[in-house]
Amino acid sequence: MANARLENMVAPTDATLKQVMNLMSANTIGVVFICDSDGILRGVITDGDIRRAFLTGATVEQPCQPYLRPSYTAGRVGVPRNENLALMSRRILHLPLVDADGRLVDYLSWKDMWHVPLVSPSLSGNELRYVEECISTGWISSQGPFIQRFEAMARDFLGTGFALSTANGTLSLQLAIQALDIGPGDEVIVPNFTFGASANAVMQRGATPVFADIDPASWTLSPESVAALVGPRTKAIMPVHIYGQACDMDPIMDIARSHGLKVIEDCAEALGAEYKGRRVGSIGDVGCFSFFANKIITTGEGGLVTVNDPQLYERLKMLRDHGVKPERRYWHLEPGTNCRMTNLQAALGVAQMERVDEFLALRDRLAERYDAELAGIRGIVPHRAANWGRKVCWLYSVVVEPESFGMDRDSLLAALRELGVEARPVFPALDDQPAFVGSRAGDVEASRSLAVNGLSLPTGNEMSVIEVVRVVEALRILGRTE
Repeated sequence: MANARLENMVAPTDATLKQVMNLMSANTIGVVFICDSDGILRGVITDGDIRRAFLTGATVEQPCQPYLRPSYTAGRVGVPRNENLALMSRRILHLPLVDADGRLVDYLSWKDMWHVPLVSPSLSGNELRYVEECISTGWISSQGPFIQRFEAMARDFLGTGFALSTANGTLSLQLAIQALDIGPGDEVIVPNFTFGASANAVMQRGATPVFADIDPASWTLSPESVAALVGPRTKAIMPVHIYGQACDMDPIMDIARSHGLKVIEDCAEALGAEYKGRRVGSIGDVGCFSFFANKIITTGEGGLVTVNDPQLYERLKMLRDHGVKPERRYWHLEPGTNCRMTNLQAALGVAQMERVDEFLALRDRLAERYDAELAGIRGIVPHRAANWGRKVCWLYSVVVEPESFGMDRDSLLAALRELGVEARPVFPALDDQPAFVGSRAGDVEASRSLAVNGLSLPTGNEMSVIEVVRVVEALRILGRTE
């Protein structure tokens, strides 16, 4: 066959259902084009057509001809791509292309035309130069000038008294919990809708997470749910600034003060987000950040702890370095750990912090374009910014309303993948997961609903507005427009 792309895509007009099924198994896209001996396209058959054939009593040895679609759509080679794209729809994800004589020449697939990744870090600044400097000077471990530079840049950007770099975001949380003397027998109130690291960090210190619900509009920790869960064993509240949205911190801080509780801000997804003019990480007792590759800035792996209390800062620094007394080498004041960031990681962090405002502005533009493009698509409800501060766009996320859109969240994810769009579900509810069975939970209906229906669309520091348009065009093909 002249076009290698058509291998396992074409069957003769006298092919059996079994032969067609074998081709579908080989091509993995669920479509076969039926051509005569001259290569003229005579029909299209899909895996759905075969299922319907079996429902009517067909056997695998019967010819496929009676079960071809009575009508099919084909594009033309040599015409502008947009003309062929206009023929594609939710039912036509793979469009056969024929010449002027009707011969099958190729096919057009959304998945082949482009791939939009979920996230795309930008490493085109000074990252390589700074890492090479680490290597050439030998400062590659957890000491070196880039560590101090990175911590100072983060501290100044966030408006906190102190910033302490760590190996990753999860260890930042564990370090904060230990420094606040939270351990066995204690409870920490955590949102039921968050990544599992928030609860894992509590359990790793021997304490127990208690799951509160979220506010369905902002997706953040519900102060009302928190207030109902405070008990005699409660030691802290962990508001998670989810998907770039700051929590409503004033009522959370009021609850904490009235009960003598600590507040640990989980800011892993919200670098640069603000609450009433203050950046997250500067409001509670401790702020914890992650710089994993999919975050707003990245150090590959890495984290940060922020505080305003100098005594707490000194304790965090000691615990981060094996619990060793700073003034006396190898003298352990209490059990600590090694969760230090390396100078190599910090070198990446410095280069990233040099561009953090650029990254945030780009993400704002992506979010604005998503908002505008999604306006006419029924059943896709974006995560909107709350009125108490600045939301940053970590991952642009939406709720899928199955009845309005025409398919459920998981079906949409699979269909987007076939169109070359990498999306992902939002976090599952923590109280449903085996690791957290037995933890106390309040009424968590809002978090469970969001966990089932939410998904995140591509967002990254290398993403273009054109790619946003492509993502939404895929949604438009799959859904119902107004």
